[in-house]
Amino acid sequence: MCIRDRYEGRLVAFLPLAVRKSLRTKIAEPIGTGEPSYLGLLLDPDYPAAVERMAEAIRTENVFRLLRIEDLWSGDDATNDLLERLAGKGFSVRRVYRNPCPYIRLPCSYEQYIKNTKSAKSRQTLLRKERRLHKKHAVDVEFYSGEEITTDIIARAASIQQQSWMKERGVAALGRVFYRKLLLAMAQGGLACVWLMTIDNADAAFVFALVAHRRLYYAWTAFDLQYTSSLSIGQFLTSWTIRRACRDGMEAYDFIHGDAQYKRFWSTDYHSVSRVVAGRTLWGRCLAAAHSVPWRLARVQSLRLLVHRLRRILGKLNRRAADS
Repeated sequence: MCIRDRYEGRLVAFLPLAVRKSLRTKIAEPIGTGEPSYLGLLLDPDYPAAVERMAEAIRTENVFRLLRIEDLWSGDDATNDLLERLAGKGFSVRRVYRNPCPYIRLPCSYEQYIKNTKSAKSRQTLLRKERRLHKKHAVDVEFYSGEEITTDIIARAASIQQQSWMKERGVAALGRVFYRKLLLAMAQGGLACVWLMTIDNADAAFVFALVAHRRLYYAWTAFDLQYTSSLSIGQFLTSWTIRRACRDGMEAYDFIHGDAQYKRFWSTDYHSVSRVVAGRTLWGRCLAAAHSVPWRLARVQSLRLLVHRLRRILGKLNRRAADS
């Protein structure tokens, strides 16, 4: 859907939707949903009234009866505004909290960030770990951005991911052709940067980040399991990427989904991501309620752990079947 300025005809609001018919109902989802993407309404900030016009168009043109959004960022003011306006027009809007998203407030120098956020003891520990790593090994960090990122660079990152814990859990995605093409396209569009860490001239760890609107998004990372946790190579590489973000004047360093311990260590603040469903008419409201139930059950930790365990078991069985 798109809204144009009434006088100049300029595009001022855009909501890319995939609409399908299921259960006798038109169900809409943001195009690209499937991987966390913070995808929602794109709005020209000079035309906030376009949100009301879009909400009214959705109602009068019967664009959908049910809207599903898997990843609604708490900072997405335009999409949140649209949902509030839809609620005022008879839609039942249900939200289920999904994940915290830690981030670092910038800009500042790396030295200032470390001094303001870490105790003297933590700073000394970081320096001691870095010195110990350099003493035991020849360590180098390669940086690539934009068109410098080639298929060979992506293949090196994919190889590291295959040697990490991600393979065991069946989420080593960079080995798939789709993701390699996606990462290359983002790099060629000037939206990506990569850090590759080598230890004794062997690839050991990587970070693939996205950069847009002076925010750095910590998208993919992994390290080879042959390097023990005592070396703290993940912590070392993350500190290197933060240095770069500070040097480049980024306003924020976003760890995206998840509340892993290493993200809590570095972050200074949080936003959140929720699942949202909005339904219209009695049948649409019933479907909205039905969608929200499994999302709420997924918040129960014991059930979530059970599902993850079953997925790992099924993944192992599928890999063994493929190898045999």
